[in-house]
Amino acid sequence: MKVLAISCSPSRKRNSDTMLDYFILGMKEVSGIEVEKIYLEDILINTYTYENREAPTDNEREFKKLTQKITNEISGLIIATPTYNFSVPAHLKNFIDRIRFLALDFKRKNKLGQPAGMLGHLNTYFLVSGGTPNWAEYILFFAFPAFWLRGVFLYFNAKVMGAFYSGDIKTFQNSKILNKCFKKGKKYAQKITQKRGQGILENIFWRPPQIR
Repeated sequence: MKVLAISCSPSRKRNSDTMLDYFILGMKEVSGIEVEKIYLEDILINTYTYENREAPTDNEREFKKLTQKITNEISGLIIATPTYNFSVPAHLKNFIDRIRFLALDFKRKNKLGQPAGMLGHLNTYFLVSGGTPNWAEYILFFAFPAFWLRGVFLYFNAKVMGAFYSGDIKTFQNSKILNKCFKKGKKYAQKITQKRGQGILENIFWRPPQIR
């Protein structure tokens, strides 16, 4: 079972990137898991436009390879990102905008008349770092990236297996939080190898509208 782990922070070996490293270590405790880690900033992805909405352009060779992996090779996708002004870094947002052609089927519509999601084979998990304390993130969860990322990938019909937020500005030095990332990575790997479903909250509150 192949899992792709995408680090979206331009600051390597800092908070979300280190959270991802420990999450991967936890995954590797489970047999049958193959993990590939990449840095999103290493991949040229042109800004979304009407002209490039349907496929990578000729100069986006690495982006094309990435989209092929997502479509044909992997069953798990981990995204690790910092929080920038209550959102994600621009290149992560652009990446999500650009994969619309493989994530949505515009020939089919759900009950809301929106395109049907096509990423049902993906088991996703989101690791998010930020400067806001955890207690505040719990209260204002809808204003933070983990909430938005869940919504986006459920719209794409992917399975959301969970998310973890750290508000410690020195997460990369916090052994307690990093140990939690390790345990969550192991649990995620166990779930997907056992083909278990997504979380209760996702099934109840986040279920995408059914296809007509």
